Amino acid sequence: MSNFNDLDERTVRERINQSQNWEAWIDAEDTRRHSYMGGMNWETRNGKAYLYRRIGKIGKSLGPRTPETEVILAAFSEGKQRIEQRLARLGDQMNTQAAILRGLRHTRLPETAARVLREMRIHGRNHGARVVGTNALYAYEALAGVIFEEGMTATGDIDILLDDRNRMRLIADTKEALGITRLIQEKVDKTFRPHGPNGYRLTNDSGYMVEFIRPLPRPFSRQMPGAAPLESDDITAVPLDGLQWLVNAPEVDTIVIDARGFPAPLICPDPRHFAAHKLWVASLTDREAGKAMRDRLQALAVIDVILQKLPQFPLDDTFIANLPAAIGALLFDELKSRGTPPKKGTPDW
Repeated sequence: MSNFNDLDERTVRERINQSQNWEAWIDAEDTRRHSYMGGMNWETRNGKAYLYRRIGKIGKSLGPRTPETEVILAAFSEGKQRIEQRLARLGDQMNTQAAILRGLRHTRLPETAARVLREMRIHGRNHGARVVGTNALYAYEALAGVIFEEGMTATGDIDILLDDRNRMRLIADTKEALGITRLIQEKVDKTFRPHGPNGYRLTNDSGYMVEFIRPLPRPFSRQMPGAAPLESDDITAVPLDGLQWLVNAPEVDTIVIDARGFPAPLICPDPRHFAAHKLWVASLTDREAGKAMRDRLQALAVIDVILQKLPQFPLDDTFIANLPAAIGALLFDELKSRGTPPKKGTPDW
């Protein structure tokens, strides 16, 4: 029995339309944040007019009023108005498209998770974080044009893997650096709170959790550049074993649809690495039985999708050879049990 179903052509088409809306919107938002943040106007100093650019509390003089600075102000004002109008048009299009997707009953990623991912992308263009765990399934759905059965994707949290080899940068509208906790509290839900000083988990009043993890350093005492919190009272990603190879895995970067029909960017390990990692986690002797069973079911469902829908991700001997030996052996045995082991070049009597 399959754990997923194909999407109909209408839903696929409307998903694509919404994805394109997001891509156009975020491109315009990147332009706004890069070139049109804050304001620009004339200010008087000692009886003389000067052109000032202000972003938050920071102001910079661009020189006295001259034909050249008048051109600068006109170009900034026109460009700012143009980009704000484009953002408004695209926002309206996303609202309309979200209503269409809700009408088709195609709503997927939990709303809170989607809002976290959107704000992280808006305020950290190259934040380097990846979604791992159950929510990554929504990315593989989008890639394959399928939908997993409801029980496969049910979860009350989102796991975000940080690459601690580099320090994350999140930038506020005022151009100041932001911490993860402050970003989520200000832009997503003010009721999110960390569990203790420098905890790795944020929980809101509805019980939804956002957890931040990172690879266990080798040796454990090694100080990684991105391990420290972004602000003094910010969360600190917890180091876990078995994530080093996952943070090095190729990534997939796609657009998924949230529970209200809106788009959200989702970056996660490619589906082969997800499946292999889930098989390994399920095999751990200290893994809770119920969680291990769910891990294995998710791994098998993603393997099914890869074999049937995603030929661009071959589960061949080359891929398996590049996995840690214990994890590669688990994946090889699973493929062999299906009668489709990867080719090794020797008879498998």
